[in-house]
Amino acid sequence: MKNRSALRFKRLSDGEVFNAEGRVAQTLTALVDAGQRGVTALEISTWALRLSDYVFKAKRRFDLDIEMTLEPHVGGDGNQGLHGRYRLVTPIQIIKTEPAGGAP
Repeated sequence: MKNRSALRFKRLSDGEVFNAEGRVAQTLTALVDAGQRGVTALEISTWALRLSDYVFKAKRRFDLDIEMTLEPHVGGDGNQGLHGRYRLVTPIQIIKTEPAGGAP
């Protein structure tokens, strides 16, 4: 069995409480911590290898509004491209977090 991060949070629009696990929990924590600045996959690249998937799952499972805007960037080879910046729009309150590995 894998050690997984866990998060208990409340959606403030209606007070409903949810439990998230694993990368989805980490993604929600990162989005809350980032606030209006939001996050990109590169900014949390040490663990968010599939950020768009984690965001998709959070949106679908918990009915959250998470917006994505495209920003230009220049890659290491000098080519220009776009990357997504994700922002949590639906206000949530984190009730409890548990890092990977569980309680000490």
